[in-house]
Amino acid sequence: MKIVALTGGSGSGKSTILEGLKEYFGDEITILSLDDYYRPKSELPVDDKGETNFDLPEVINYVNLMNDITRLKAGEVVELDTYTYNRTAMTSSHIKVKPAKWLVVEGLFALYDDDIRAMVDIKAFIDASVDKRLERRKHRDLTIRGYSAEEVQYQWDNHVRPADIKFIEPWKEKCDVVINNEEHWEHGLRELIYNMESI
Repeated sequence: MKIVALTGGSGSGKSTILEGLKEYFGDEITILSLDDYYRPKSELPVDDKGETNFDLPEVINYVNLMNDITRLKAGEVVELDTYTYNRTAMTSSHIKVKPAKWLVVEGLFALYDDDIRAMVDIKAFIDASVDKRLERRKHRDLTIRGYSAEEVQYQWDNHVRPADIKFIEPWKEKCDVVINNEEHWEHGLRELIYNMESI
């Protein structure tokens, strides 16, 4: 099993690239999302105003993530709960992740943990301008997750952008593939696929 780490800031378009990879590779690819490894909300950090900050590396349970990666590499099926976060509620469903030729570990902090990063064969960064990403974030959180415009802007200014600058954007220059997802992402996807098929 080969491993791709797929990272990029909020609203960069990781889901779009994942769909392209799944369409191309089919059953030869399986995915672990860091969204499914958040610690319980009671354990998450809060800011000076008491607001939960989901945009720090310590929100992720890397021990559980490493255990599941190791099991998949050993040919085992992994079972986990996948979560959808909305303003007033969190829903979950139970899923099975099967081993495959390729494993994609995707999320904001997919390259943060040293031990997990050491297992990665290809590092990919999804890039888009700050304005474009904020536009996408607003559309998602206002229309799907039920946040107010003020809440979205507060999270962006106080949690999302500081995390971008400190923990995510520095990886852009260290990745094997940088996918420009401002508008035309297909070229970057093809480059990523080429790199995957070349190893």
